[in-house]
Amino acid sequence: MKKLALVCQRNAKLPFIFEAAQAANIELVMIYDTTESAPTQHPAAVTSTWQLPVFDNPELALDTFATGVKERNIGGVMTLREEAILWTALAAKKINTPSIEPEVAALTRNKYLMRQAFAKAGLRTPGFFYIDNPEDLSQIQALDYPLVIKPVSGWASAGVMLAKNSAELPDLIKAVWNVQHKDMARFNDKNKPVGLVIEQYLPGKEFVVECFVDTAGVHVLTVGDKGQPEGPWFEETIYRQRRDIDDPLIIALCEAACSGVKALGINMGAAHVELRLDANNLPYIIEIGARIGGSGVSHFIVEQGTGISFAKLCMNAALAEPNPNLPDILPAEKVAANYIIPLRGHGRFSGFLGLDKVAQHPQTARTIIFFETNHTSPPPPAFGGYPGFIFSVHNSNEEARNYHKWLDDTLSIIWKHHVYQ
Repeated sequence: MKKLALVCQRNAKLPFIFEAAQAANIELVMIYDTTESAPTQHPAAVTSTWQLPVFDNPELALDTFATGVKERNIGGVMTLREEAILWTALAAKKINTPSIEPEVAALTRNKYLMRQAFAKAGLRTPGFFYIDNPEDLSQIQALDYPLVIKPVSGWASAGVMLAKNSAELPDLIKAVWNVQHKDMARFNDKNKPVGLVIEQYLPGKEFVVECFVDTAGVHVLTVGDKGQPEGPWFEETIYRQRRDIDDPLIIALCEAACSGVKALGINMGAAHVELRLDANNLPYIIEIGARIGGSGVSHFIVEQGTGISFAKLCMNAALAEPNPNLPDILPAEKVAANYIIPLRGHGRFSGFLGLDKVAQHPQTARTIIFFETNHTSPPPPAFGGYPGFIFSVHNSNEEARNYHKWLDDTLSIIWKHHVYQ
């Protein structure tokens, strides 16, 4: 049986990568950072865990990993975690197994360098500046408000905030600066300057394109509608698969995504491409992660919609195992979707209203809850985690939209002393 090292999986409650490995007859060795706890019960396909100082002492972790790989019979290494992408690429190079180059991994982990690569390739990307001093905002005057402020080594929407005018910009920059240099300090690339990216806000809808790259090129596995997050902190809410791959907008999104993947030099494995439309419905590349999105959420979307196991493709690639030939764009038979339960507040978590109704709905495929009673969620821009995900499968885009509207009206979080609607 083939054995794969899975690095720093963020949440073992999301079962998709483990189920996919089990179905593919692949054993997983879960590598955890020394500050993190391994699950008391091994998920499906996991035969052992291994704690290494991945973030606090990456060089020691690499040496220990390389020394212990043969004894553990590990034939490859991969990650679904944004912060661990660079270490994973270095680990693969150390043991001579397939991966993107460490230089490419570092590029995908730095929002400023990534945007420079997009601009150099002539791709549409929002106007941007990099700042390494929160007191010096002089160059930002060249951009028009509103502006989006992002930690240069952030992930998802953690630490991201919207400044609507110059009056509120300085305080918001200081807030995001604190997130970058305190909350995210362990994950910063020690070889690169660490500041903030300030970029032009785009008013249109947000999309994601899931790609898989092999020797034949970049393949689009699915296109997802991410709604229209407007700030001030861009809380993620939905992911709805699009079946209409012949629509001119979807074609344009796919072309932009594939160009972005090539511009960064991603030559194998997964690419999670985030895009947004401008006022004229033209797609702009926002950023690209060299991973399966959402700790495995993107695998669910692809597999339920198309029948293709996204995770198996990536695991096979990391193990130097063959994969089937893929079309340029995979057709979707169903519409898979994920609903990220909105916070609508912060404080001490006490439970949900309406969750029982959600579980009984015929279109609900899975309900996965992350928050436990008394979990404390801080106010933005700090990120205290997602409350939970509601997964569903539908016959049409309209059915998926209606289901998410129903969830908006039915489900809410109970915070201690308050219910935020």
